This record gives sequence, structure tokens and C-alpha cells, in this order.
Amino acid sequence: MAIALAPTLRQDSDAHQRNRLQALYHLAVELSALRDLQSVMDTALRHCLDLTESQFGFIGLNMADGKAMDVMAIRGFHPTTEFYEQSHVIPLRPNVFARAVLENRLVRSDDAMVDPLRVGQPRGHPPVHTFLGVPLRARESPIGMIGVANRPTPYDDDHEQLLVTYAAQVAIAIRNAQLYEELQAAKADLECKVADRTQALQEAQEALAQKAEQLRQLLADTVNVQERERQRISQDMHDGLNQLLIGALLELKSGRERLRANELALAEASLEQVAEVLRRMEREIKQIVYDLRPPSLDALGLVPSLRRYAERFAQYTGVPCVVQANGEAIRLPPDMEIGLYRIMQEALQNVSVHASAHRAEVAVGFTPSAVMLTIADDGRGFDPNDARRDGVGLLGMRERAESLGGRLTIHTAPGQGTRVNLAVPIRHAGEERGN
Repeated sequence: MAIALAPTLRQDSDAHQRNRLQALYHLAVELSALRDLQSVMDTALRHCLDLTESQFGFIGLNMADGKAMDVMAIRGFHPTTEFYEQSHVIPLRPNVFARAVLENRLVRSDDAMVDPLRVGQPRGHPPVHTFLGVPLRARESPIGMIGVANRPTPYDDDHEQLLVTYAAQVAIAIRNAQLYEELQAAKADLECKVADRTQALQEAQEALAQKAEQLRQLLADTVNVQERERQRISQDMHDGLNQLLIGALLELKSGRERLRANELALAEASLEQVAEVLRRMEREIKQIVYDLRPPSLDALGLVPSLRRYAERFAQYTGVPCVVQANGEAIRLPPDMEIGLYRIMQEALQNVSVHASAHRAEVAVGFTPSAVMLTIADDGRGFDPNDARRDGVGLLGMRERAESLGGRLTIHTAPGQGTRVNLAVPIRHAGEERGN
């Protein structure tokens, strides 16, 4: 009778082995098609429970600090959201469950409820009786574990071998899913950086285009201003100097005629008139020269020239203007002095034309490394976001400040006056502009 049953037992064993191999194959095929880490663990845990005839199981992965394990997948037990949030992180300490990770070996218990290494379970967790846990390994080091529990009969050696084989497959699939997620995250991060960089380049390109347009407009306006200034100087010379010169010539002719007629007193009066005309011509020429470049700037320096211009500004506009100097004034390179002077000149010109101010102030301060210039008024101010107000005057001041290596800022608001601040680093003798 025993002899007759032997072939049948062998056949059952062979069939059982084929079923296991087929299950492993299906597991490998199904896992290889998955890329999502959670899907990999849920699928793997389902197969593990089916083949070991277990009621409950989990897959946990070690946390970065190596002191705890995060339960990533649970099957056979449906915890509440509150329970999972409070209990999914398990401290790795010697007990019947965590030994699989801590000791990097398989752990089996016929009844975990009475196991000497049992440390209890969270409130609401189902009782764990039969238990089988195997480590998930990466390069022979544990990265987590698979735990199955509550098989109707105790786990045996075949279940151990089966779960260890499964764990090897699952560890590979988990690692692949993690790498895929890391790759996707890196790709998304790279795409985000590329998008940000592209946006930044586009904004920079638009800013450069806007700057080029502003410079083109500034150049055109500057040419127009220069032409108008030349026309004004020409007209002033024609209307002023030319008329005075004609008057002087006529007086000289009259003087000669009076000398011939021996009218000495009248001839002397004619010569005195010629002298007065020549003095007026001298004043006119000095005024034209001063408008082109103030001689005091070369002779006396920046601060006295600012004060003289402020006096003339107050005289011609009726707006009081004071100049305050702070620090030890020093002579600056000629291009810096004329640049600062022109910025002050343009700012006060804006005050006289646009501000309706009652008072203006100019402050110039010197430090060992920089010179600061401030022009302020108590006028009506303007909206700094109004692009229409950023005309040739303000743009010209900004461009001149940048050419000096400085930074110009304008603080204003409707009804609150305007303050122009300029800070320019001091270049010493021998330094090249832009260094």
C-alpha cells in the first residue's frame, strides 16, 4: 500500500513545486511592469499572502536614520486614517517583528502573542499569532522587511524558503521603483530649472530689448537736444552778440566821424558807448561758455560749482535751493565731476519744469570710497510706475549714473515730493573706468 502511494506523493510534490515556480514567474512578470513604488509593494504583498495562505501582512522600509521602519503597505487589515498616521512608523528595537531587520535574518514564531520578545501592539491592531518575517536586502544589507501573519497552521521550512525567494524579487522591484521615482523627480526638477532658466533668459532678452530701445530713444532725444541747444546758442549769438557787434561798429563809425568834425566830447561819448557794448558782449560770451561747461568746475571743484549753480537756479526760478556738503571734499576725475554736475543740473531742471516746488535741497557727501549726491524737492511728485514720466531727463540721468559706475534711485509719490539719490564709487588716479 505504501509502495503504491509513493508515485502519487512524488507527483503531488512535483505539481506543488511547479505551482510555486509558476507563481514566482507571474510575480516577477507583474512586478517588472510596475514603476510606482506603492503599486510594487501592494502587488508583492498580495502574492505573499496568497502563497503562504496568510490572513495579514505588511511591507516596511527602513527610514533614513536607520532607527525606525515605515510600514508602506498593509493587507488583511484596514486601519483607520488616524490609526495609520499614529502607528505606521515602528521603532527598530529587539522584538519578534523587528529582529528580521536588526539581525538581517528570517524570523518565525508559532504564536507572537506569547513570544518572549513580544512588546505589545498598538490599540486597534489585530492580534498576531503565527508570524513569518524576512528582510528585504540591497547588496546584502537590510532595507526593510516583509511580514506575514495568522496562517491557520504554523509556517514551515517551505514557507520560509518561498518567502525568502519572494523577498529577493521584491527587493529588486522596490529598488527599481525607487530609482524610477528618483529619476522622475530629477527629471521634473531639471525641467523646472530649464523652464525657470528659459523664463529668466526670456525676461533678460526682453529687458535687453527694452534697454536697447531706451538707448535708441535716448540717443535720438540727445541728438535732438543737442541740435536744439546748438540752435539756441546760434540764435543767442545772432540776437545778442551779433546785434551788440553791429551796435559797436556803428558807434565806432560815429566816433570817427565826430573826430573828423573835431567834436571831441561827442567822440568820447561814442567810444564810451563802444566800451559798454564790449562789456555786455563779454558777459554774453561768459554766459554761453558757462552753459557749455562751468569754468568753476575746473578751477574750484564740484562743491563750489554746485553752490554757484544753486544760486543761479534760485535767482532765475524763484525756488530757494541750498547745497549742503558732508565729509571731506576732494577733487574727483574730471568726467566724474561733470557727470555729477550734469545730473544735479538735470534734476533741478525737472524741479523747475514739473515739480511746482517751493523749495529744493542738494546734498553732496564724500567718503573714502564713494561720493553721494541727493537732490530733493517738496513739489507734487509723481507715480514712479507711470512709464510716461520716465522720459529723456530721468533716463539720461540713469544712463549717466551707470556710465560713472554708480547707482541712481528715485523716491517719489504723488503729493510727496521727489528725492533723487546717487551713489558713485570713487576712482583714484590710474584706475580705468569699469574696473
